[in-house]
Order: sequence, then C-alpha cells, then structure tokens
Amino acid sequence: MTHPTPTAATTASPRGMGRPRRVCIHGAPWLAAPLLTLLLTTPTLAQVIPTGTPAQVIPTGTPAADILLSRAISDQRVFLTCTALDAENHQTALDFWQADIAAAVTLLTAQNIPPEAITAFTTAAAPENLLPPEDAPFADIQHFCAAQDQWFQHWSRRDFTELAAQLPGAFE
Repeated sequence: MTHPTPTAATTASPRGMGRPRRVCIHGAPWLAAPLLTLLLTTPTLAQVIPTGTPAQVIPTGTPAADILLSRAISDQRVFLTCTALDAENHQTALDFWQADIAAAVTLLTAQNIPPEAITAFTTAAAPENLLPPEDAPFADIQHFCAAQDQWFQHWSRRDFTELAAQLPGAFE
C-alpha cells in the first residue's frame, strides 16, 4: 500500500494581499507545527560542530568560479564529517578531496587568479578545517549527518561539486 508523501506548499488567502500567508503540509496537516518548530530550533553546523577556519573564498574575479569553490567546500565538509566513522570511505573521500583541491589550484593558477585568492581557497578547503574537532560530541556529529539530505547517496553517485570537472567551465 502506498502512502502519499507529504509536500509543503504555501497557500494564500483568496481575499487579497493583506492577509498573511500560511504553510500547509498537504497530506499531513498535523505535521506543520512540529516541522516549523524543528526548522526554527535545529542548530546549524557551525552551532553544533564548530570547525576550524570558516570556508571563505576571496573572490577570484569570476563569480561562477567563486560559487563552485564555495559549494565544493560545503559538499566536502559533509562528506568528510559523515564518513569519519568508516575508515575506508573516509580515506576515499579524503583522497578525492585532496586531488580535487590540487586540480583546482592548477586550474586557478592557469587562469592567473591572484595568489592570495588561491591561498584563501586552499586554507578554507584544508581537511582539518572542514572536520569537526576531535572532542566534538558524537551525538552532535550524528545529528548533523542525519540532517544532511541523503548525503551518502550523493557521495556514492558522485552527485556533488567536482572542481576538476566543473571549474574549467566557469572560466569559459
């Protein structure tokens, strides 16, 4: 027996623009209040798991490249953190990320990106700056990984920002 998946939709009053909008969960109206409470009270990664240097990229002069660099750092923070308890997958994620950083540095250098922008990227992208500290409570890491939407499927399907493949297109 299949059950319809609840979907969120915003509905507006038919009486005009002065009325407030409300969130309605179609298929599960009882879910709206708990979901809103969860969204408003769920801490972000920075609140739950403090990491090293925050991921800051100095503008390269190409907004598309800046977006890719920031998105890749964000993706890999999830993969490196959430594979940490599986030594084989973690090493694979770490090896991939280090190779991707090296490829990105080569591409950025070839595009004559200022050295300080490249240094800022490599500092923000360093694995030690993406992983939670060693004394982070396990429950916090578990909560963070559970909150990531299907992170393992994204990792195993390579459905993430891959700089070696995508960064050259940002400079075309």
